[in-house]
Amino acid sequence: MMVLTNRELFLLMICTVFYITLFILVLQNSRRKIQLLQSRLDHIHDLQKMAVIEKPSRDVSNIFASPVYQRLQKCLSEGRSLGDEDWTELGEEVNAVYTGFADKLYGLCRMSDQDYHVSLLIKIRLQPKDIATLTAHSKESVASTRSRLYQKVFGKKGTTRDWDDFILSI
Repeated sequence: MMVLTNRELFLLMICTVFYITLFILVLQNSRRKIQLLQSRLDHIHDLQKMAVIEKPSRDVSNIFASPVYQRLQKCLSEGRSLGDEDWTELGEEVNAVYTGFADKLYGLCRMSDQDYHVSLLIKIRLQPKDIATLTAHSKESVASTRSRLYQKVFGKKGTTRDWDDFILSI
């Protein structure tokens, strides 16, 4: 039979308390992460429900007849990217037709200008190669942006098409 000294008993108690505390901290952190992901998922579901209920506030063809869309088409034919003023005007035009589009996007996660620009161009149904031209990025970079945004918002891997479908639904 092994007898523990006072010092060994004290160290054993310290280690036990340490491991119990560590276990509790890990458990609380896991619960916090689950709650955060659940709240983000609930927010996304709310946005999707609103997308089904909401209709565009103006005729979608207004975008395609707008001066900014005409400049966009000219940039595409010349192989140029859009300027800052064009991005601003395009954002205003899309938000006028799809009320709150930018607010919904920025409410999902923090977005860079590139993320927002790609999403705007998806919303007006441009092809990835055209998005790459207008954003002055490669087609692969645009694809990476789309799949990264899906993972960032939904917390799981998705295809580029998954992000496109989501953008078209809001």
